[in-house]
Amino acid sequence: MHCRVARTGRPIKVVKRALRQRLVAGIYSVTAEHFYEPIVVKRAFPLLGGDLNQLALEQGRRAVSSADGDPILDMPIGTGFFTVQVARISASTFVGVDIAAGMVVQARRAALSADASNITVVQANAHSLPFPDDSFAAILCTNGLQVIPGLNPAVSELARVLRPGGTLYTSVVTLALSRVMPVTGRILPTMLRSGWDVAEAISATGLFVTHLKQRRLATLIEATKPL
Repeated sequence: MHCRVARTGRPIKVVKRALRQRLVAGIYSVTAEHFYEPIVVKRAFPLLGGDLNQLALEQGRRAVSSADGDPILDMPIGTGFFTVQVARISASTFVGVDIAAGMVVQARRAALSADASNITVVQANAHSLPFPDDSFAAILCTNGLQVIPGLNPAVSELARVLRPGGTLYTSVVTLALSRVMPVTGRILPTMLRSGWDVAEAISATGLFVTHLKQRRLATLIEATKPL
């Protein structure tokens, strides 16, 4: 089987995915300061996911408990809305990652305003996280996978940097069109796939899904890396 290659020498699908990543990063950078928290987090998430925000914070508290003071990754961190609230009750170092420069700026401001010195924020691509294997005792991925182009490489990277015995805590908001379009479901963007599809992609990395909870269009998943 032949793979189409762009002039850069990379496969066409990889180039297209990189372009989509740049587009998403640009959109979220522009919306970070005035739009994301008041409209997306405080209005859209409760509308689409019911008590999703409270459940996401509960996931954060469980991540703190399971990490037991060891480092926690939060990817994508967004504006730091959830991260700051959870970090206040933790002795762990939180490393926040986002591809959008505007989100990184806002998250750093939020950490500084809350005097949350245990939060470090870096700009990086979800498909090539700048961390060694097995770096984090727990990982938070709150309402982000649905907008990250390339579900499989994103969850593969999260699994890579999670240490054995650690748990991934994630939530997604999706429309689940893949359940009525089974033939094309695998090529749909993540936001149009079901939470079960996301859980299957996580399982394919070798993580063991231990919890799955649904609220309206939201799915919350917990998965542990075998020892």
